[in-house]
Amino acid sequence: MCLLGSLERSMPLKTFLNLRKERQKQIIDACLEEFVVHGFKGASLTRIIQKLGLAKGSFYRYFESKMSLYAYLIEYGKRSAWELFLKEFENPVDDILKAWVRFYLACVRRDNEYPLLGYFGYRLSQDKNDPILGDVPYQTLKKGLEVLHGYFLKQQRSGEIRGDINVEKLIYSLLQVQSGILDYLRLKYEIDFEENVKAGKPLFPISEKTLKKELEDFAVVLRSGFEGNRKQKSGG
Repeated sequence: MCLLGSLERSMPLKTFLNLRKERQKQIIDACLEEFVVHGFKGASLTRIIQKLGLAKGSFYRYFESKMSLYAYLIEYGKRSAWELFLKEFENPVDDILKAWVRFYLACVRRDNEYPLLGYFGYRLSQDKNDPILGDVPYQTLKKGLEVLHGYFLKQQRSGEIRGDINVEKLIYSLLQVQSGILDYLRLKYEIDFEENVKAGKPLFPISEKTLKKELEDFAVVLRSGFEGNRKQKSGG
C-alpha cells in the first residue's frame, strides 16, 4: 500500500536511467516479484538476472548491490504514493477527511492495477523489526508527519480543524488508521494479498463502492469521535 524515509544510495546507476522506460519497468517488475516472493534475505540477484535474460555484469551496471536495488524499489513506491497524495492535497481542500478518502481510493486503484508494487509496500510496512530495513519504517513515519504538519496547521488556522486539537496527534492517528484499515479489510473480506499477487488478480477484490463506504465509516469515527451523551445515558 501507499507509503508516505530512506535507505542510503537509493538511486540506480546512470546506465539504468538511460534505458527505455519500458525496459526499466520490466526490470523493476522482475525485482519486485523476487522480493515479494522471497523477502530481502531470500531474494536472489541470480534469479532476477536469469529471468531478465541479462549477463551478470550487465545487471551490476544498473545497481551496485542487492541493498541498493532494494532501497531503490522502496523509493520507487514512495514516489508513486507521493504523486497520488499531491493530486489530492497540493491545492487547498475544503474537507481533509473527504480528501483522505479520495487519496486512499486512489492508492487502492493503483494497487489493483499494479499488485506487485502494492504488496511490496504492504510487506515493507509489516517488517517493522527487520534489521535489514534499519529505521526505514520509523523514518517513513517521521517524514509523513513532517510533510503533513504544515498543511494541517493551515487547515487549523482556517477553522477546518478544531483549535484545541493537537495537529501532530491528529496526523499520527490518520497514518495509523490508514495502515490499520488494510488489516481490517483483510479480516472482514478474507483477502489474501499474496495469493492475489501470485494469481495475477487485483490486490483488493472488492468493489470501489464497498471500499468507499468502509472508508467513509472510518472518517465518521475520526470526525465525530465515539463518546456518547452521558446525560442521555443517565436519563438526565
